[in-house]
Amino acid sequence: MKKILVAILMMAAMTLAATGSEDKNWAVGGWLQAGNPGEHAGLDVENRMSKDITLDIYIHFCFYTGDNALGGYLGYYWNYYLNIPKELGRMGFYVGPTGGLGWWDVDKGGNWEETGLAIRLGLVGGYQWEFPVVPLQLYLELSPVGEVHFMWWDYDGKDDDDSYDDDDTSWKVPDVYFRIGLRFWF
Repeated sequence: MKKILVAILMMAAMTLAATGSEDKNWAVGGWLQAGNPGEHAGLDVENRMSKDITLDIYIHFCFYTGDNALGGYLGYYWNYYLNIPKELGRMGFYVGPTGGLGWWDVDKGGNWEETGLAIRLGLVGGYQWEFPVVPLQLYLELSPVGEVHFMWWDYDGKDDDDSYDDDDTSWKVPDVYFRIGLRFWF
């Protein structure tokens, strides 16, 4: 019953909210992503700094048996809106740099665990549609990135010198992530 009540309240709030999102400065939302097994979902907060520039702060999290990850990223986007009738909402494209830091801990079985930190730099490009009636935004984006991985392993679960390597750094270039998300502007 509580879930139904929360759903009704959320729908009422979105329905009664002021229409359009072009005059709003802040958005919160969630996303799903393909391209990296440790980054399936996350949350984001976007700030409209000017008419055509937004700042996006997003986090990813993944905590389930054998695959744990957490990261925070920042994107700076230039927005280019299409000239379409206002009844269709606002549609456009955006592009900009992104960067951040992530952590992962993956159990690969057989007492082989991979743990590390990643520093990511990349470019984001996407399509966005701001709904005409409610202040929601649907977005699709591609993000080619390069990452520096600082990793450590423990192959047999022991910390002796023969089985433990604590100095492995590698580049992972390029990775391409596809993300779909929904934001509520207020």
